[in-house]
Amino acid sequence: MFSSWLLYYLLLPTKELVYQRRRLLRSALLIALVMVPLVLALIFMDGMMQGITDKYISLQDGHLQFYSPLEGSDPSVVSSDLVSTGYGIIYSRDNSAEVKLKGVEPTYFNERRRAELKIVEGGEVSGSASVTPILLSETLLKQLDVEVGERVAFILIPEGEQKGVRPMLAIVAATYNTGYYELDSSLIFLDLEAAKRYLPGGGRSYHEVLVDNRALNRLEEVGESLANGGSWASWDQFNRTVYQNFVTSRQVILLVFLLILVVAGVYVASVSNELIQDSFQAIALYKALGAQQRTIRRTYFWAVMIVTLVGLALGLAGGMVLGHYMSPLLVWLSKQGLEGLRYYLLDFKVVVAWRDLLFIVVSMVIIASITVLFTLRRIKQISPLEVLQQD
Repeated sequence: MFSSWLLYYLLLPTKELVYQRRRLLRSALLIALVMVPLVLALIFMDGMMQGITDKYISLQDGHLQFYSPLEGSDPSVVSSDLVSTGYGIIYSRDNSAEVKLKGVEPTYFNERRRAELKIVEGGEVSGSASVTPILLSETLLKQLDVEVGERVAFILIPEGEQKGVRPMLAIVAATYNTGYYELDSSLIFLDLEAAKRYLPGGGRSYHEVLVDNRALNRLEEVGESLANGGSWASWDQFNRTVYQNFVTSRQVILLVFLLILVVAGVYVASVSNELIQDSFQAIALYKALGAQQRTIRRTYFWAVMIVTLVGLALGLAGGMVLGHYMSPLLVWLSKQGLEGLRYYLLDFKVVVAWRDLLFIVVSMVIIASITVLFTLRRIKQISPLEVLQQD
């Protein structure tokens, strides 16, 4: 009974104690202000990484690559395409760039792949007997200072034991835009037959397979069933650098989040310290009237933790709401001339990593609990005789 009354008194002080009400509200809002940027950063990180991964898989590498003829079948396969790749240097009259050339068939750009890029001008690439049409990104178009319909030259770089380089003349038939600078600045599409004809040794040919998202957790099983003993690899193996960079970046960011939560936990401890300081004589009175020290400590602990949980809830709600408008806002800022944003994927789907959000909330509660319990040890030092002191 006493603990319930005390908890109510601490959380809803009387009208005469307006400053205590304002302090509790300010404390909850400050905790919320700490949580909002953490939630926004988490949404940005997960949305951007997932978006980049989807674009690399759909347009550059696929989920699975098979280096021998496909023998088996699996119902989870969305598409299977024969492609041929090689590397070279593209030249315009004034500029050049190192690129990856990818020979594909007209059916390559299915519905799933078209969701990851926008073909701005023209249609799909097709072969030509004299000059090879290519699908060039808007990024390379600007970098090379060329227009659709103009010609560019290539120096094709041999792989392995092959010697010598090969020239190739091409015409920009269409442009595309994925929204991700790193991919747009290096990937060029052309017709599969033209790639086999011009790339040294016919290029590196393999079957590129996309699977249904529901089968992502069993890629090894799908690969084994399709390869039937042949050579194959999954996307996290042949694109290990990108995959490891994402994993490492995620771990580092979560570590930074944890350090921020430690600072927030110290602030929560200061809230409990102020609460004790304001209730110094009241605590002495409670002790003089026979209240157990354990009951007082437990009540003050829950009062501070309720304020903390309210702040966490407000921060999570605010971060989630703002997170849904983050991508359009970043795209707008990029169009206003913020050059630094062009290196990031800004047009991404909102991805909420509930497990990471739970990790942040639980970590905050644990850190706050430890710091508050440490601060509440002051209650033990308050003597009932303090009630005799004058304000």
